[in-house]
Amino acid sequence: MKTDFYLLATYVQKIQLLAIRPHLDVIAGTGQWNFDLEDNDKVLRLHSSHSTKEKVIRFLKRNELFHKELHYLASEQFAHIGQVRPLSFYNQSKTNSYEIF
Repeated sequence: MKTDFYLLATYVQKIQLLAIRPHLDVIAGTGQWNFDLEDNDKVLRLHSSHSTKEKVIRFLKRNELFHKELHYLASEQFAHIGQVRPLSFYNQSKTNSYEIF
């Protein structure tokens, strides 16, 4: 089964995570998703098949938590579960030193 990386904008709040976590674990699998609730879009990062993504969207819509699917740059695909790279990796200068912000 082919898996891809998806970003979904949601309306999920921190207090709701406890309630929806078991459902997302069943639908997408434990460790195959995470939220960035600090982002304005309350982004759900999902590593799954297309059909699983559709099931997750249906679940979020039923609970009035889905906003829209987001598109991302190829370099952003590494910022998901299991392959998180530090921001400094993308800000590496030509001299191989890292820019610190």
